[in-house]
Amino acid sequence: MSRWISAILPLVVALALLPGWSWAQGPLTRQAVALAEDERFEEAEAIIERALNTAEAGDATAWYVHAFIEKSLFVVRDGRNPDSPSRVAATRSALECTRLDGSGELEDKRTALLTFLADTHLEDARDAVRTSRPGDGTRAHAHLEAHAAIQRVLDPSWDPEPDAVLLDQMLAEHAFAQAEEKERSGAGPWFDWGRTCYKRAALRGPDRFRSLFNLAVHTYNQGVRQFKASEGDLDAADSALRDASVLWNLAATGLEQAIQADSDRAAGYEALAVVSEALLNRDRVEWCRTHLAELGGG
Repeated sequence: MSRWISAILPLVVALALLPGWSWAQGPLTRQAVALAEDERFEEAEAIIERALNTAEAGDATAWYVHAFIEKSLFVVRDGRNPDSPSRVAATRSALECTRLDGSGELEDKRTALLTFLADTHLEDARDAVRTSRPGDGTRAHAHLEAHAAIQRVLDPSWDPEPDAVLLDQMLAEHAFAQAEEKERSGAGPWFDWGRTCYKRAALRGPDRFRSLFNLAVHTYNQGVRQFKASEGDLDAADSALRDASVLWNLAATGLEQAIQADSDRAAGYEALAVVSEALLNRDRVEWCRTHLAELGGG
């Protein structure tokens, strides 16, 4: 499983992507390079865009210079704003550079730049999880797709599945955390969305045990919370216990699926034993009050 990594590079590191500018061919491109070296990126942008409307547009170097300048504007001027149009422009120009650079002369510089841009999308996908809402992880998934598109250029054999699974797991954990805070007395939109995200993650393959196990644990714990929320109301206890048992049955089924996915993980059996005991005692309010506790996640 790939890790989410910090993609913010200091300007001094970013400028290191621009060494040895003697290979810049056209006069406008060379002028843009000089301005970029002085960190006058907006002026450099105007010049390199002029260059791309001339014969210099046939030179891969001009497109790399444009990509570098736009990347610098994304970082320096826009503060790495996730909605910065300069990141989009930088990616497009780097891809055009790839198309024109038949000799591969710029491959190392271009790879470093594209890797940086891909990593910023991965970070933004993670950040977007925290602002997602039930049923809407659009921004997080959009950034992940942008990351994947760049990675496929860098490595045609790259597998996007582990990152896609991790994102759905993160969305699920965010949703369940909100459900624990806001929906203790009954499953609601956050809880339902958490289940949807973990189910989607489980269908993709990688880390299937964790997705199924955590889904079952969160489902069981929601039942425990709902039952405990009724403790001060004797009339509601029986009804709450019946509602909780519906969730515990779902949890038991989920744990059985997790064990089928990886029968060597002891946590699956241990959790299933706890859930099974709760189901065996689901008609005994006093036993449940004494014994029920939330399970830990995987």
